[in-house]
Order: sequence, then C-alpha cells, then structure tokens
Amino acid sequence: MQCPKCGSVNVQKLRGYWQDLPAESPNRHTYKPPNEADPKFWAVLLTIALGIFVTVTDNVLVGLGIVAAGLVWGAAGAGQVSAYQRALSTYNASLICLAGYHTFAA
Repeated sequence: MQCPKCGSVNVQKLRGYWQDLPAESPNRHTYKPPNEADPKFWAVLLTIALGIFVTVTDNVLVGLGIVAAGLVWGAAGAGQVSAYQRALSTYNASLICLAGYHTFAA
C-alpha cells in the first residue's frame, strides 16, 4: 500500500501502530481508537418501568410522558452505539503513513 499524500510505502495499520506505542508516547493519545459508547440501557429500562408504574397506579398522562421520555432516551443511546460502531470500523480500516504521520483510509 502506498500513502496517497506523500507516496511513501512505509505504512502500517493504525490500530497496530497505536498498540505498539509505549505508554509514555504523546502519540498514544493522538492515534487512540474512538471512545466506547456507554448508553446505560439499564437506566432506560428503569425509566420505562417507572412510567408504566405511574400510569397504572396514579396519573396516566404523566406515566405515558415518562414512558415516552424513556423510549426517546433509549433511541438516543442506540444512536450512540451505532455511531461508535461506525467510527470503530473506520478506525480499524485506517492506515498511518510512518513517513509523515498522517492517516488515511485503506
């Protein structure tokens, strides 16, 4: 594989380069993989359960509002997970030019 920017053939998979870096390297932070999404789906389920409980026991409109909020929160969390998976896929397919230290897609 050849670098599209400088034409160097001294390229490496970005993940492998990052894993081989020593812990004290300043490049360790620069070339790290994307941060993992943490949507806390357990809290979403508790919110929906609370909404169902409120709907059944007391106020239907408030309970349905809580359920709707829980569903929106869950959808947002699912979107975060999906975005993380796309970013991780792009990261794993990326290469780094060791001559100029710039990244590009394989």
